[in-house]
Amino acid sequence: MTPADATLVRESWARLLPMRKQVCADFYQRLFQRHPELRPLFKGDMERQASLFTTMMNTVVSALDNPDPVVPLVRMAGARHADYGVAPEHYGKFREALLASFAEALGADFTPQVRTAWTEAYAELARTMQQGAEELRIGRP
Repeated sequence: MTPADATLVRESWARLLPMRKQVCADFYQRLFQRHPELRPLFKGDMERQASLFTTMMNTVVSALDNPDPVVPLVRMAGARHADYGVAPEHYGKFREALLASFAEALGADFTPQVRTAWTEAYAELARTMQQGAEELRIGRP
């Protein structure tokens, strides 16, 4: 990720934070409408899930310039998600719903450049989470 892309992600995330509850609610609603088969993966309280989602996004966004310290945390999250039933093919569905929710919330501020930056950030997040899931699958720490 380029420094310019990291800046776009940080700036747009800062604009999303004040409306994070609504953005998270829209994200999950959109995800479950488009992919109802994913709803059973979420068994807990959705407000708590939204809070966890926001915390993870804060962590990832804050580490864009220096991701190494958060890689183990993201891998652990990927292993937990795999344990819940999240499969590699689900990550694209999550990305689609996430970007659509961000686009709706940011409106004209969700420029093609911002979309590209978030697509790149999400791709790295998904890759790292899937590494954690794979490590769980093959029994590595």
